This record gives sequence, structure tokens and C-alpha cells, in this order.
Amino acid sequence: MTLRQYALLLMVFLLTLPVSGAWAQSENAIIQPFAAAVEESRSSMMRDPAAALAQAQRAERMVPVSLDGSLEATALATTSWLQAEALTRLGRPDEARPIAERALELLGEDPAPTKLYADILLSVGRTLKLGGEHGRALDFFQSAYDVYVEIDEPRSQAIVLQSIGSIYNDARQYQRAIEYFEDATERYHDTSLDLAAFNNLGNAYTALSEFEPALSNYELALEIAAEMQSPMLEARILNNIASMHIAAEEWTAADNAITRAFNVAGNPDGAEWARFLYGVRAQAALGRGEFQAARSHIERVFDGVPITETNHHFTDFHETAAQLYRAIGQPGLALEHFEAYKRLDDDGREFAASANSALVGAQFDFAAQELEIEQLRAVGLERDLALAQSESRQRTIIAIGVGAITLVLLFGAILVIRGFRLRNQMMKDMLFVDAETGLPTRHSLVKARNRSIEFGGSEVFFAAIRLDRASSFETLLGFATFVKVQSKLGERLATAEGITEVGLIGPGVFGVILDTDDSLLLEHDIKDLVDLVSRPMTIDGVELDIGLTVGLANDRQSEIAVRNAIIALSQADENQAMMATFNERQLGDPTENLSLMTRMRSAMASGDIELHFQPKLDLRSGGINSAEALCRWNDPERGYIPPDAFIPQAEETGKIRELTEWSIREAIKQKAYLAEHGHDIEIAVNISGRLITDASFGARVLDILGYGGTGLTFEITETAMMHKPETAMHNLDRWVDAGCKIAIDDYGTGFSSLAYLKRLPCHELKLDKTFISGAQTSSKDRTLIKSTVDLAHNLGMTLTAEGVEDEVVLAALKAMGCDHAQGYVISRATNRDELLRYLGSLEAEDIGGASAGWNARGSTGS
Repeated sequence: MTLRQYALLLMVFLLTLPVSGAWAQSENAIIQPFAAAVEESRSSMMRDPAAALAQAQRAERMVPVSLDGSLEATALATTSWLQAEALTRLGRPDEARPIAERALELLGEDPAPTKLYADILLSVGRTLKLGGEHGRALDFFQSAYDVYVEIDEPRSQAIVLQSIGSIYNDARQYQRAIEYFEDATERYHDTSLDLAAFNNLGNAYTALSEFEPALSNYELALEIAAEMQSPMLEARILNNIASMHIAAEEWTAADNAITRAFNVAGNPDGAEWARFLYGVRAQAALGRGEFQAARSHIERVFDGVPITETNHHFTDFHETAAQLYRAIGQPGLALEHFEAYKRLDDDGREFAASANSALVGAQFDFAAQELEIEQLRAVGLERDLALAQSESRQRTIIAIGVGAITLVLLFGAILVIRGFRLRNQMMKDMLFVDAETGLPTRHSLVKARNRSIEFGGSEVFFAAIRLDRASSFETLLGFATFVKVQSKLGERLATAEGITEVGLIGPGVFGVILDTDDSLLLEHDIKDLVDLVSRPMTIDGVELDIGLTVGLANDRQSEIAVRNAIIALSQADENQAMMATFNERQLGDPTENLSLMTRMRSAMASGDIELHFQPKLDLRSGGINSAEALCRWNDPERGYIPPDAFIPQAEETGKIRELTEWSIREAIKQKAYLAEHGHDIEIAVNISGRLITDASFGARVLDILGYGGTGLTFEITETAMMHKPETAMHNLDRWVDAGCKIAIDDYGTGFSSLAYLKRLPCHELKLDKTFISGAQTSSKDRTLIKSTVDLAHNLGMTLTAEGVEDEVVLAALKAMGCDHAQGYVISRATNRDELLRYLGSLEAEDIGGASAGWNARGSTGS
């Protein structure tokens, strides 16, 4: 259902409610303007987002107060969504995001699968993507896509594909972005979608320096913008065309495009969009060596804009300004702009790295979708091929019949047949041969392996061989050179022993049919293969170090074997190995895995996920004054789901933030409950390393705490600080100011830096259990424990020993001055009510006259 249909349906429904005549007349006067404002906002969204925002705000003020709760919430959700969409299009995603999230909250905890719900999910995803949270954005895109499929909305499915393509664009994987944009246009056609797709394709081709297809796509977008009578869209596309001409060093063509943009957009005085047109003008003037004209234009770009506060839209213009001021002898200004350019360029690389990381983490979320797209494309090509062959046969018969009448017509028929045969061959090439490298495609490899098995061959292994850092090669070398790299690697693989067929199944990913089904021979053979193929290579004078990762599978169905081999690549990454054979147990049930994150949200709301608490023993007093909160999931259908089955997925998909925010709220709630029942203990919550460096998460935590975090401890790892140490430090400082304590978890494993320990606002070190378990038998472990205790105390921290499972070790820890202990010897993690009973039993023992706390059990008394 379109928004127009929704608005009209809502209006009709409201008007049919049983009401008195006078009341109905007054309601009609309110409802009709509301529906009209909603429709006006929707229809003007693309051509004039500022007007769309104003109409959406107007519609929000018109929501009838007399509506029942669900209808009012739906109406308000609609207006909030429209406002968020408009703000996003106006380049204000930070303002849009909380409004989109509010729209989502208005629909309730478990919304019905409606178009409005999916549209809001997509809107939230867009704001997250623009904010650099690509993992969470992909998660929202996937959820939106699932709903669109369920309600059969092909247009909206195409929109999601374009959104995913934009993330590949952010990741600078432009060829993959092009595939998604083209798939979106194949799936659904309409004016606004086609305009966005053609413009996006123009941008991607420009980034690849393929200017001819770029210009063709821009011109198609420009035609649509003119038909829509949207001067601002025309000006925006003309600006993109001008930027393309700048990249091609076609200075006059760039100027002409900018002149056209000014002509269609009108008076530029005071308009924010004019800055970017003047910026391209400055680039063209600089390219021609017209320094004074370039200076005049560049000054307009930065007029009233602090150089230190510019965003990524100004990156290229800072570079232009730096070159210009250096050329005219103003090194001070040149340096300022160079520093700004470097700041934004570094941010851009980090943004691209974030997008790449998210795409790697979410590769299986969209694996089924990409497979479906490729299968649709292959089926379509096969259908066209079969049709062409049928037409060719029919035309041959006709030609023969006609040939009996006249030789002239026979000659013409022969030409027609040749044309159709040529068309057949072109389709075969499209289906079975990669256009850039000339290597066989995935479809070709699947067909070859299936044919071999059908004729009695064994189920030989299929290998997916991935060029490590492929996206970096493509970004740094350019697409044309990257194609040469792929072709060279394909040649090396083709000459290797033990390989019967080589093809290209993805950017930087080769598909290889091996000649063996013997898994015992594979490991040695693959190592020899990798050693042979990964020799350094020189392309265009640049020497490249080649690294390869191999995934293996041998399912009888070749399509499944290819899929499993690709999944095995990720399993190799998880195992930090060069090679992996597909492990079905490690993958789990793909259907369950894909739905697990969706079910996790419902589980948090229903109580199927709950916090359990593992007490920490105070070795000085013998009492329990703190506990660590741990998530436990007992699913009604699957039973107990261990943390390592859902937390890594939550990390990969970005849902770890939602889970962590829930954990903090729940810890606060349960802490208050325990205090009401006489046990005011501190509660520790684990904070994911991905979130410590997230500034927006840091602010969200403060909202949850209400600047009152006393009695909470946040457990982090030092390694998590390495990515963005300044942002992480800022978050920690704010949390400490709000009353929280900070604990370093798993201390002693991985990266441990005294420099960071000195800087961190930390209250507690938690020594990893690997040191504790050897304390009874290893003098080195005891020395490490004692030195770490002394280190913590000298830095003003307490030390907690994790994983204590032996009473003798517990006594030794106390003798060494350790402050707290945690482990099975004290208590396993229990739910809140069991924890209350446990704490109550300790009190009862104390009241009974025994020595304090834990010593009452007679275990560790000195």
C-alpha cells in the first residue's frame, strides 16, 4: 500500500466512525486537512524535501486528538517518519534519527508487518548509514526487506537494494555497488526510483573513472528530473555531471554544466547549494590555471563556514583550496585547508573501513538475497537464450519456405539467422563468461561440475579462493588495474596442478573445481597451491604481496557446494586460519541464524532473555557486595541458547547495542529490586568493544542512567580502546562522572598497556582465569598474580580474580592480597530470586553466630 492509499484509507476509516452529525462535521474539517498534508509531504519528498518537512510538521499538528490510541499512534508515526525522511534528504541525519526511532516506538513493541513499519525501519537504517554505523544500518535494511517480501512490495524491495548498494559505495566497492543499483532497476521501475538509481550509477562509474557510462546514466537521471519539474534535482545532477568532467579534466564541459545548473536553480544568493556549484567552478578555473577566478569561487565556497568544522561534502574543495593557495603564495591558508582535507580524508577512509567491516560481518545476512538475484539473472538469461534459440529455429523454417520462392529472400533470411545466432552467442557469453576478465562465471562452474557428476564423476571439492585485501587493491589501484590483478591470478590458478576449472564468482573471489574428493589429500595440496599462486606479482610497475584464503566444500549439488565454500571462507576467518572446509555444525541452521536476531528483540521484551548474576566474594570481609550481570536466553522452542550462539551474531549485525542498552536498563531495575529486599549490592555489566568507541552510544548510556549510575560497574577490555582511544576515553570519563565505575575485564590476555592503564579512569582490574587456574601448581602464575595485585593497588584499583574453581586457590588469592574472587567455587550465575536466597542464606549463617560471611562455611578461614 502506498502512503497516498494509506492516508486516504485512514481518512475514510475515520470518517465512517459512528458519531453525531455536528461532531462528524467538525472532525471532517480536521481529518481531511491531515490526510492532505500527509499526501502533500509524500509527493514533494524528492523534489523539495524542505517543503515536505514543513507539510509533515503541519500534519503532525493536525492529528485529531479524538482518535483512539492505536490510530493516533499510527498517525503520529506516519508524520514522524515523513519528518525523518525529509531531514535525511536535507543532509541532517543526526536530527532525523531520533525522530525515526520515535516513529518506531509509536508502533509498539511487536508491530504488525505493514509497509509503514518497514518504511520506518528503512528510514532508521538510512540515518545509521549516514552516521557511519553501517553494521546496524544493514541490520535495519535486512529487517525492512523481510517485511517488504512478506507483504509483497517489490518497489520497496528495490529501494532496499539501492540502500545496500549505497553502503558498498561508502565502502568504495564501486563495482558491487553498481550491481546492486542495476539489480534494483531490474526489480522495479518507476520515475523516482529510476532517477535515484541512474544518479547513483553515474556516481559509481565516475569513481571508477568510467566516464562514458557515468555520463549516460547522469543524462537519464537528468531527463527524469526535468519531467518531474524539479529544478533542485536538475541542479544537483548537473553538479554531479560537472564533477565528473572535473575528474576527466574536461574543464570547459564542467563550466558549461555548472552554468546550466545555475540557470535551472535560479538566484544563488544565500543558497547553501550554491557553495558546491562555486566549488566545481573553482576546480575548473584552477585546472585552466586561472588562479584569480579560482580564488574568487573558492572564497564563496567557504564564506561563513569554519574550516575546522566542515563535513565530507567539502573534502575535494579543501584539496582544491590547498593547491590554489600554495600556487599563489599563501602557505598559511594552504596549510589550513590541507589539514582540513587530511581530517576529512582520514574520516572518509575510516568511514569506508567501517562500511567494509559491516559488509564482511553481514555477508551471510544478504547471501540468500544475492544468490536469489544471481539466480533470477541466470534464469532470465537462460529463458532469453531458449527463446532466442526457438525464434532462430522458427525463422530457419520460415527462411527455408521463403527460399523456395525467391533466392533474394533466402539471402535475407540467412542474414537474419546469422543475427539471431550472434545474439545467442552474446547471451551465452553474458551467462557463462565474466565480461572484464574473460574467466568463467559461477554459473559456468556450477554447470561444468553438475555435468561431470551426471556422467559418473565423483563429488569433487569446490574451492572458493579469496584474494585478501581485495577491496583495498581495488581502491588503491583503480578498477582497471584490479581487473588485471584478477586476470593474472586466474592465469596462475589455471596452470596449477589438481585444478580442472577456474572461474570468478565475486570481486576478488575465484571459484575452482578440484580433481579430488579425498579430504585427506586436501590440506597438503591446498598449501602447495597457495604457495604457488600467492607469489608477489608486478602490475603496471607496482609490486603486490598476494595473500589468499581458501574455503572448501563438496556437496553433490554444485550450487550448494559453491555457497558452502563461500561460507567456509568466513569460517576460516573466524578460526584465524588460511583454509577451512565447510563445517555445518559451526554454521548452524541458516534459517534459524537469520531469524535469531529478530527473535532476540522479542525475547528481551517477553522475558525469555533475562539477567543472571554471578556473585563476587570480598576476600577481605568475607561478604558478597557485588555481582556480574550475564545474559541468559531460554527460548520456548529451542530451549537454552548459550551466549556464544547469539552474542557474536549480535556483534556482527550491530544488535549488540540494543542488547547492551537493555542489559543496562535491566541491571538498574534488578539492582533496585535487590536493594528493596535488603541487599544493596553493586552490579557489573559488560560493554562490547564495538560500543566503547561509539559516541552516540556513550550519550545514550547517560540518558539511561539519568546521570545517576552509582552502584553500576561497566566491564570493558583494553583492546577495545585501540580503535578510537580518544572517543573511548571521552565515553569512559562521562560514565565515571555519572557515578559508574570502570573495570578492565580479561586483564593479562591480548593487549595490555601500562600507558593506557595510567590514563584510564579505572577502578578495578579483573585478572583472566588462565592465570588463576595455574596458581596452585605454577610459581610463575603465582608471581604474576602477586605482581598484578601490587600493580592494581599502586594505581589505586582493586583486583578481582576470575574463574576461581578451587578452595585452595581461593585461600592463596586472599593471602596474596587479592580483593575479590569470582568463580564456580563461590557460586554459578543465578537468576535474581536465586541470588536473593543465596544472599539470605549467608546472612542467616552470620546471624547464627559464625564468623562473617564466607568464612562461616569453614572454607577459607585463616
